[in-house]
Amino acid sequence: MLGKEEVVAALRRLAGTDRLLLYELSGSESPQRDNPSSPFVRGGRAWWRFVEQRRALDTGEDLNLLVALRRLKPDERLTVINWGCAYANSFLLIEPEGDVDLTTPESILDFSMSSRAIDADELVRNAYAEWVYWTYTEDGELQSNAATLDIADPRATLWGTLWERLSQTFPASSFLSTLTLLNMRELELFTGGREVARAVMPFLTRLGLPVLYDARLVINGVRQLVNAGLAWVTDPDDNGRVYRGPFDPVPNEVPDEKFAVMLR
Repeated sequence: MLGKEEVVAALRRLAGTDRLLLYELSGSESPQRDNPSSPFVRGGRAWWRFVEQRRALDTGEDLNLLVALRRLKPDERLTVINWGCAYANSFLLIEPEGDVDLTTPESILDFSMSSRAIDADELVRNAYAEWVYWTYTEDGELQSNAATLDIADPRATLWGTLWERLSQTFPASSFLSTLTLLNMRELELFTGGREVARAVMPFLTRLGLPVLYDARLVINGVRQLVNAGLAWVTDPDDNGRVYRGPFDPVPNEVPDEKFAVMLR
């Protein structure tokens, strides 16, 4: 009979990345909040152990794969991803399809029998994967979305398959439109002597914004705002020269690396 340790080991092989966090809590171990906006969370040892493991990856240095061993309820998803997390939008949530539960010996046995998996690797590949992500509605409400990841190919990994979906879900235009709105509504995020590169921060910290799989999308977006005359930058290496389009845009020959350290 397959045990949880074998399932966890198989998931680590399927993940395809070392930046992996597993959410192994069963339904009875799930954390409790009075409402989604409450800062207070009640949880047992398994929950706080997960929080400590999450903190080790909560650096904003790269994206992280967060794989749940069961389908989570909407409020629990937000707690797992967003509560007490500095870079919530850097965690990409993956859940099993349907009502699959791999958190207890009994549920593992049930799925093993129904899926007729011959080993742990086949079992987890049969169970996954659904990517859960968040966007904002036109009314500014946070909503969850789900996309099925096809990992039928035995060479496919969760990370590799998800990476291909990121650019399809969040094209360059989504970063530009988000930057335009932020620049209009929250100008203080980008001004006050901050480097252009700091514009990536909301995309790492705020759930619901496009997932930052390539920082150049934000840097190029800011460049487009400047060239359109919707923003400005100063070059500290050129006596504080100001660039603001359309009459004084950033020259094309200025590389992204130099533009990223200009100031706003």
